[in-house]
Amino acid sequence: MNFPPVLSAAQMRRFDADAARTTGLPSLILMENAGRGVADVVRVRRPPAREGRVVVCVACGAGNNGGDGFVAARHLAGAPGAGYEVRVLLAVERGKLAGDAAAMFRALAGLANVSIHDHAGATQDEWAQALTGAAVIVDALLGTGLRDDVRGTTAAAIAAINEAAALKVAVDIPSGADADTGRPHGASVRADVTVTMGARKLGMATDPSGDCGDVEVAELGVPVTVPDGTGPAAFWVDEAGTRALLPRREGTAYKGDAGHLIVVAGSPGKSGSASLVAHAALRAGAGLVTIASTAAGQVALDAKVVEAMTARYTDGDDADGGSFAALETLLARPHVRALVLGPGIPTGSGMRALVARLVAEVKVPLVIDADGLNLLGDQGAALLAAAPAPRVVTPHPGEMARLSGRSSGDVQRARLETARAFAVASRAIVVLKGPRTLTAAPDGAVYINPAIEPALGTAGSGDVLTGVVGALLAQGLAPLAAAVAGVFLHGRAGALAGRTHGAPGAIAGDLPDAVASARVTLMIAR
Repeated sequence: MNFPPVLSAAQMRRFDADAARTTGLPSLILMENAGRGVADVVRVRRPPAREGRVVVCVACGAGNNGGDGFVAARHLAGAPGAGYEVRVLLAVERGKLAGDAAAMFRALAGLANVSIHDHAGATQDEWAQALTGAAVIVDALLGTGLRDDVRGTTAAAIAAINEAAALKVAVDIPSGADADTGRPHGASVRADVTVTMGARKLGMATDPSGDCGDVEVAELGVPVTVPDGTGPAAFWVDEAGTRALLPRREGTAYKGDAGHLIVVAGSPGKSGSASLVAHAALRAGAGLVTIASTAAGQVALDAKVVEAMTARYTDGDDADGGSFAALETLLARPHVRALVLGPGIPTGSGMRALVARLVAEVKVPLVIDADGLNLLGDQGAALLAAAPAPRVVTPHPGEMARLSGRSSGDVQRARLETARAFAVASRAIVVLKGPRTLTAAPDGAVYINPAIEPALGTAGSGDVLTGVVGALLAQGLAPLAAAVAGVFLHGRAGALAGRTHGAPGAIAGDLPDAVASARVTLMIAR
């Protein structure tokens, strides 16, 4: 799979050092490219006015972040006819500038459209006065190395920037925000757009409520990769990488080529969840889908489904001694490549035993969701680790809490760490649902989905995701690729449904058709 990396602060520091050493490029060149990228974004977001000049205030600290700001200021002001009046506001004494930042500060000397103002020790009111009239504020105060709460001049500057009526452009990360968590160290700049250097940082990628605004990646002139020996990788799931994963259906194909998915789901009162899984799987491209349920569940499903087939694994209301054999018979059918387990199933002792046996013995990839996860309980990691074939689990935070033995609050405070730890311990692929859904692999790699879609916050949305992942497995995708691509399509479907019905009015039944539309749109762009 080919997706852009997402780096921790330590990984980015290591990459910068390695890039300078291995390419022979001076670090000044990397800073020049970074600052130029910021200036380019400002030009696009606030083009020069036909009359007069656009006032840009660049608030700069002492480190490399400030150096990037000096470069951005020079590029905005230095070109003939640029149309910008640039004010550089120094939050540090000039004598404390050093290294590359000091060199870039000296390069500002003599530029006609740049004025430099010393604001070391300035109060919030003094910062607010200096920002008066600015159409754009470039925040280059603090970078990714921050560990302590902001205070003093920097805190005053952040408060004034947040109150200003201007487009706020953060350099690399909003000042005050933690690069690895996204959470503020006391306070952080609330940016409208963040121009991050080389690669997204973990905090801005995983925290959907952060202060980054729109994120744009500025190219440094060298390809950014995860440095060796710096811990597990993380990646940002994008259109191009997902498009490359999705299977195409040839003109000579027939239903068996697209795979047969077995779905163990549904029971009296919960047949809707099974129906959603099947509908989503078919819309996502599965050639055949068979839903296996209880006897009463099958009767209810027969009145609902059209394209899917139905079967039963028990004549009672709970699984029994013959249920595993009944499902083995279904799994032996031609072209069966995957099994989905969990939505709306009974929760009795018979089903608990059946879930454990299916996880332990089934030799095709298995997607486990909903009550299937609840029946695994806190023994899930051990059962999954011993499985003979890949397992994909798709918990929401409450289910993840039960699987991992944590509280839901703990899961939400450390989503990436929780998903990664459980994937490593269980050898399963973990899809931790929510805004910016995370897909964690057994080797510790995590794939961050960009979608923050309120339309997905509706009953049955997770059943649709399960069906989509199952369908991609049935079509022959590797389990990790099926999970990553399925989550991306699900997010795009949520966006489509939200635009059509409004987020409050979208329901899970809208999503399967939207999945098909999202896939078509993605493939047309190939």
